[in-house]
Amino acid sequence: MRSPWSLLPKSGWKRWLAIFFVVFGSLFLLLVTLIVAAILAWRSPNFQAWVFSKMIERQGATFPETGLNAPPPVPSYNGFEPDAHPVTSAAELYRTTNLWNIHLRFTEQQWKALGPNHVPPLSGFMQEDGRPLLRNPKAPRAGLAGVLGLDYPWSRGDVEFGGVTFTNVGIRYKGNGTFLNSMGTYKRPFKLDLNHEVKGQRLGGVSTINLGNLAADFSCLGDTLGYEFFREAGIPASHTAFARLFLTITGKTDHRLVGLYVMAENPDDTWAKAQFGTKGVGLFKPVTYELFADLGTNWSAYKEVYDPKTKLSHEQEERLMALTRFVTHASDDEFAAKLGDYFDFDEVARYFACEVLLSNYDGILSNGQNFLVYLDPRSNHFGFIPWDLDHSWGEFGYLGTADEREHASIWHPWLGQNRFLERLFAAPTFKAGYRQALEQLLATQFVPDRLKQRVDTLAPLIRPAVAEWSTNRLSRFDTAVSSKYYSGSRDGNPEGPNHPVWQLKRFFENRAANVREQLDGKSEGVIIRRKK
Repeated sequence: MRSPWSLLPKSGWKRWLAIFFVVFGSLFLLLVTLIVAAILAWRSPNFQAWVFSKMIERQGATFPETGLNAPPPVPSYNGFEPDAHPVTSAAELYRTTNLWNIHLRFTEQQWKALGPNHVPPLSGFMQEDGRPLLRNPKAPRAGLAGVLGLDYPWSRGDVEFGGVTFTNVGIRYKGNGTFLNSMGTYKRPFKLDLNHEVKGQRLGGVSTINLGNLAADFSCLGDTLGYEFFREAGIPASHTAFARLFLTITGKTDHRLVGLYVMAENPDDTWAKAQFGTKGVGLFKPVTYELFADLGTNWSAYKEVYDPKTKLSHEQEERLMALTRFVTHASDDEFAAKLGDYFDFDEVARYFACEVLLSNYDGILSNGQNFLVYLDPRSNHFGFIPWDLDHSWGEFGYLGTADEREHASIWHPWLGQNRFLERLFAAPTFKAGYRQALEQLLATQFVPDRLKQRVDTLAPLIRPAVAEWSTNRLSRFDTAVSSKYYSGSRDGNPEGPNHPVWQLKRFFENRAANVREQLDGKSEGVIIRRKK
């Protein structure tokens, strides 16, 4: 058989030209093949989700001091370390100034069992209007992580909390963005259930402990200040504390300092009884862009969307379905006239006044999640509970610019179409109560000097724990809580090491001034819109 090279010209420029075309043609054919293969692969939802999760994982790992292969931080904290043995109540556990030591211990198999497990991701999860889909029928959990095909199974481990040891504790990962942005590190968010494997195991009457990893919040104070603000406004909201987390994985790492975490009370039946002073409070954690839309008369259609966190009676299920029919089908006049049959105007007005003042666009105003709905059995009225406030105080860089979030409209604060909020904000009785709530909060709570003083009180308490966690984070922490405002751009990549630092005190000043102007009719505010 003749060699392919024998077909080429024997010598001279014709031979070299032929070689050039052979080599160039082969490379061109390879490039075309790779492009076609990439296009075909990109049409696969599995491949899309894999690429997206790897991009986010890489962003989470770009802080080298927190990576899986990085040397552990050296503990240097020498502040007060509270002892959990005397704790007898949630109030003692969740004091804002508490900075607990928590040590999670896993065998190698237990750590591996945390996963995350993978299920088929959702195809075409990003809609044309810029909103991601929120539910993946094949994923047990709602939210972005489930849409990308991630599930967080329960595993087990031992927990030492403030010197008190618990064995056989149920442990799993939690969160969506906070988990995705920490996949390449040990600093992942955790949920601990002391009662999961050993019934009756509690600490101060508390069985479930949420550990937020502060991945997105350089100030580390967003949750704490946010929940505190809602509570002072008379809205049911969790209490918080802080923790230094240590991690042991047999054969991998021993008593490794992971860093500073925030603990937020878990909204469950025990919490609800303490908040409302009565049993039987219904708690729902919706995940939907169409809040209170009529889904029919079968409760199963509502159960997945509203994810009850307490055991509901048949009457409570019927009450929620009746509310959805009312919101969906009532005429404008009937809606305005009978809204008080379902809601306490004053409390709902104060809740939304808080959301709007804090420009909280990682919640009910935009993404259909990160809040709870309650049903008070005494009044049979519904209300709202804040949740997951690490992107509050105007920090959510995915929507609008920094300036727009500071100047966001108080009369049209929601994004896109939202039938419930459109009807609510058009109801005269609500508007009057809402305006009154804004005026009152501006005069008493959302006072820049008052809020700045609170930052100056809390920041020194946690700064030593931030310092031992990461010099990188310490620099950003100092900027986030500083009274000196930097002059550079405040907009950019909302994730990763180049994520602009959000300065709390600057937001306090600018937001308070603009809301005052809007109330006085001197500014219309900015209606924030989603980029398609």
